[in-house]
Amino acid sequence: MIKIIVDSTCDLPQDIMDLYDIKMLPLRISVNGKEYIDKVTMQVDKVYDSMRSGVIPKTSQPSPADMYNLFREYCIKGYNFFYLAFSSKLSGTFQTASLIIKELKEKYSQIKMEVIDSKGGSTGTGLIALQAAKLIKDGQKFEQILKSIFDLRDHVEHIFTITDLSWLIKGGRISKAAGMIGNILDVKPILDVNDGIMEVIKKVRGKKKALSAIVDIVEERIKNFPDQIIGISHADDLKTAQTLIDAIKDKLGDKKVIINKIGSVLGSHLGIGGVGVFFFNKKPDFYVE
Repeated sequence: MIKIIVDSTCDLPQDIMDLYDIKMLPLRISVNGKEYIDKVTMQVDKVYDSMRSGVIPKTSQPSPADMYNLFREYCIKGYNFFYLAFSSKLSGTFQTASLIIKELKEKYSQIKMEVIDSKGGSTGTGLIALQAAKLIKDGQKFEQILKSIFDLRDHVEHIFTITDLSWLIKGGRISKAAGMIGNILDVKPILDVNDGIMEVIKKVRGKKKALSAIVDIVEERIKNFPDQIIGISHADDLKTAQTLIDAIKDKLGDKKVIINKIGSVLGSHLGIGGVGVFFFNKKPDFYVE
């Protein structure tokens, strides 16, 4: 039996997680100096509520003990498994998991286990996990699924915008001066993820133009694989997410869409109001509809 493990930076609707038995390894989040377990003892809605009151949450990787215990539990049960970790350029989770997997491989040599740097997060990782889970259900072998995961990982797109630059100022990711000027001029950065690192690829003025720019980028990058599930994630702004979905469908035709809220960890860094689109720019050799 083969299992998929993700961490709580991965965004997928819970019903899909349950349907495909995708296990979630939680990161930790600190609010007002008190530490919680992401999506377990602290739900995303409460994190966004605290952010609205001016609190800046702090995040950290999963407990190494929790990680070890989960991986070891699967080994004892005889499960082969994949762990899709948050981008190694943004967190130490992948490195920690790699050390644990190396140790466990020595003790449980009969178990096939791999940790994969997703080089991203949110619904980008979610779409990879979903497709891997479908390949498991389809009866594909461990080695083929691993190959497909790497193929999907190398061709997943993360295109998103941030509504309010104040959160990047609070988190120390841009200077206060640059952020204030950006907010005054209503500048909306368009970002993607390149080899695990978030990059600004365009700046536009106004929310409407930002969403239009995202749709244009999606149209260009999805052309080689138009018939697929598209992921839409939002930082507690369902209205904007729905506007983006409508704009994509108007331009590209009716699409299958997964929509969910960006989790606490990424939402803490991006701020309230961000919205992103996730999809593959190339059809993999093995793809289950």
